[in-house]
Amino acid sequence: MATIQIRDIPDEEYEALRAAASAEGKSLQSYMREQAGFLARVARKRSVFERLRAELTERNEPGVTAETVVSDLDDIRGPWPGDEDANHRGR
Repeated sequence: MATIQIRDIPDEEYEALRAAASAEGKSLQSYMREQAGFLARVARKRSVFERLRAELTERNEPGVTAETVVSDLDDIRGPWPGDEDANHRGR
């Protein structure tokens, strides 16, 4: 595992972090490890969305719309009950 050392944290911010850790019954180190994990997950998700957005822009394709979501769900679900012989509702 990697080690991160953070220097020059203002006293007010340090105290706020220490108090938050204490309120959750955790050590500051444990609390900060948890917060670093959260920040890493957010960064990974942001990176994925940015890559997808860039790819869609590069392909010059529209993004996700309510219509595409409903259409995809209809394709997965199949005909609506009572409409087995008809096309999907709204089509």
